[in-house]
Amino acid sequence: MVNKDFLKAVFMEEKGLLKLSEVKWRNVPFYDELAVKKIWPDAQKDPEVMFFMPDKLPKGRVPDREYLFNVLNTVCEGYVSTICEHANT
Repeated sequence: MVNKDFLKAVFMEEKGLLKLSEVKWRNVPFYDELAVKKIWPDAQKDPEVMFFMPDKLPKGRVPDREYLFNVLNTVCEGYVSTICEHANT
């Protein structure tokens, strides 16, 4: 997830990083409904989430699954629990 462009944006305070002690870790089950390709379009609409994500990814790529869900769980507390509950039913 980290490349020189993202680090440059972090140093310019356009993007941010979370301290490991701040991260609210979450293991998300591997259901089709919880695929990163399905969650990523909605996550991109949230400026709080995008503050911790790179602006550009290689064509056809999505963020790392664990990184995305841990950022979502930290920034949008309750969102990950809600989508996991709906996917489980």
